[in-house]
Amino acid sequence: NDAFDRAAQDDAVKVSILSADGPHFSSGHDLREGDAFDNLKEYRPVGTWGPATGVGAQPMVAREQEIYLGFSERWRNISKPTIAQVHGKCIAGGLMLCWPCDLIIAAEDASFQDPTLIMGICGVEYFGHPWELGARKAKEMLFTADFLTAREAHRLGMVNHVVPNAELEAFTLDLA
Repeated sequence: NDAFDRAAQDDAVKVSILSADGPHFSSGHDLREGDAFDNLKEYRPVGTWGPATGVGAQPMVAREQEIYLGFSERWRNISKPTIAQVHGKCIAGGLMLCWPCDLIIAAEDASFQDPTLIMGICGVEYFGHPWELGARKAKEMLFTADFLTAREAHRLGMVNHVVPNAELEAFTLDLA
């Protein structure tokens, strides 16, 4: 969020590229063990969803709304073009990172999944599924938690280009 804010305010920046460093684009959420309420101590809100501190569920709900919906909406509305450069796995919350971008470039090894429904969560986050995939495929993705390949995501219109892994960065930079 801080990087997108800086880019939006910097006249020298014309396009932002969201990429990952590692074998995968995103596992979806922070997989380190810990109590979600402990994370509130380090959380600095940027919106007005509600109180970020205090006792009970309200601070947690406000944090969830801002991080899992508010940030995605902010990024979707950045006034400069944004490109997601996706490789490897892009799971659940990872979709909330790439879907708000204007363009998505995927490596051939990219695959996309949203297993949140089988975890008991009903799509309360940035719910772009029907717009990105169409209603029928969105339902199938949520009901089955099956992965979409990069080629299938391209065929459905969710991804703009699929390129060989070794060419992903160069292709994305050329496009930018």
